[in-house]
Amino acid sequence: ELDAEIEGSFRKTSLRIQSANGDSVFNYYYYPFLNAFDNFDSTTTKVLGKSQDGKPDYITTFIGKGRLYLHTAPRAFSNYFLLTANNSHYLRIAFSYLRPEPKNIFWDDYYSSHGSSARKTNNDKSRQDTDFSALGVIKKNPPLWYGFLLAVTGLLLFVLFNIRRKQRVISNIKPVENTTVQFAETIGRLYLQKKDNKNIAEKMITYFYGHLRNKYFLTSEPGSKEFQVILSKKTGESPEDTDKLFNAIQHINSSELVSEQELLHLNKQIEHFTNKAL
Repeated sequence: ELDAEIEGSFRKTSLRIQSANGDSVFNYYYYPFLNAFDNFDSTTTKVLGKSQDGKPDYITTFIGKGRLYLHTAPRAFSNYFLLTANNSHYLRIAFSYLRPEPKNIFWDDYYSSHGSSARKTNNDKSRQDTDFSALGVIKKNPPLWYGFLLAVTGLLLFVLFNIRRKQRVISNIKPVENTTVQFAETIGRLYLQKKDNKNIAEKMITYFYGHLRNKYFLTSEPGSKEFQVILSKKTGESPEDTDKLFNAIQHINSSELVSEQELLHLNKQIEHFTNKAL
């Protein structure tokens, strides 16, 4: 149901990138990657990645002794894309083309150096055109400049009129909220959205074993015959019902995939055993 809901809003989109084992494809549900490079010099440019339409969206251009890497899909480096399935490998492959230890690092201070040199050599009009500071931008726009002066004047008046000591407002302290239930519900919804029934079943079994050890002080290995015999005696459950429950747990542990019916059946068995043993 969750996949159908997502497909109703977005559609499956993918990115392709070259790796050591050939082209690797990474998918997720969102708006498609439409930006791509149309014109470039193929003699000095190498295509590293493509969109689902087969258009280049990740390239490197050789400039002298260096390389310039360009990417048209910044969403490919966002949390939503990288946390979907195994898309984190896309980031690893994309950055594997970069040098691990660059010899030279250049800090681009064009605006500051260009603006300072221009202020020394050009006239007043040129100084205004090359002033990239925040105050310079405000000065070039009279409405912003008058608004800035008005705000500063108002701030000074506020400080002067409120300079005398005032009693600090005592804020209401909210009682501490128990967010354990909300946290458990949130985690449960995440697992259900991922449809990772195997992981949910394993955590249910781990919690069930911990509950039994803490309540009945069992020291035997969980799931062993000795553990089942002692548990049956302490809880008053019949050996047959106890065997059925642990056979279901053993089936879940040995299965690679767990269906929703198997997960619900395991939950009903654990609840029935726990409520009956009270």
